[in-house]
Amino acid sequence: MFRTRRTPAAVALVSAVLLLAAGCGDDGGSGDGGEDSPSPSKAAQSPDGSAPKGGPISENQAGRALLAEENLPKGWSVADLDDTTAAGDSPDDLSTRDRDCKQMLDALVGDMDALESPTDASRSFQKSTKGPYLSQKIASFDGNGAQKTLSAFRKAAGKCKKLTTHNNQVSVEFTTSSRKAPKAGDDTAAVRARGTARGGPADGSTLTLDLVLTRVGNSTTGLAGLTAGGKEAKPTKVTDDVAKTAAARLKEAAKGGTPTPTAPADQDD
Repeated sequence: MFRTRRTPAAVALVSAVLLLAAGCGDDGGSGDGGEDSPSPSKAAQSPDGSAPKGGPISENQAGRALLAEENLPKGWSVADLDDTTAAGDSPDDLSTRDRDCKQMLDALVGDMDALESPTDASRSFQKSTKGPYLSQKIASFDGNGAQKTLSAFRKAAGKCKKLTTHNNQVSVEFTTSSRKAPKAGDDTAAVRARGTARGGPADGSTLTLDLVLTRVGNSTTGLAGLTAGGKEAKPTKVTDDVAKTAAARLKEAAKGGTPTPTAPADQDD
């Protein structure tokens, strides 16, 4: 399932947040439809191809809405971050003793208890094997699920103070803080987390993780941007810069359009 490849430990952390928080290995569908038959809520669309009023967008729409390489600055490319870790294995654990931190991460990927999204799609990018890195997760809901998810993210983020991640040999204890969110979509919330890697080739490196969750109608798009380096490391601007683009693409796809530039097929979970 996973390739063995040794790269900086930080590569796995964005993937750990967006993929493991949602449950890597679950049978969630991909943006191009996958092999499983979609549930009625996933397949429902209006005659013009737009999402039904009060319902989620389809998996095909979610896949089209994902960011394309051309939406990012020059030098960025699509990357399968789940397959690249310093220890040669997939990220195997994401943990926190704080239930608020867990709820924050679950809301970011649209996988909260009793409020799981019936439609989702994801993609990750990197500027180089040494970073920075960016991951995106789109989730779409019935009724007011998107509003509840963003509200829960904002509330939990205000209470989450420590977030610990484990990636085989490497562990990072992040200290989180709220920050001004970029203006995107119908509503947006943002969190910043900073920590120092312990163990593995990234030992001693300062890591900055920026989380942005944006709501567009009945859907959310979660972004996680990660920079790694010494004490001088600064958070990536890319996360905030592309939030507006991500929201615009999601809005267009929900109306039945095909955002340009077109994006490749959704990554497998």
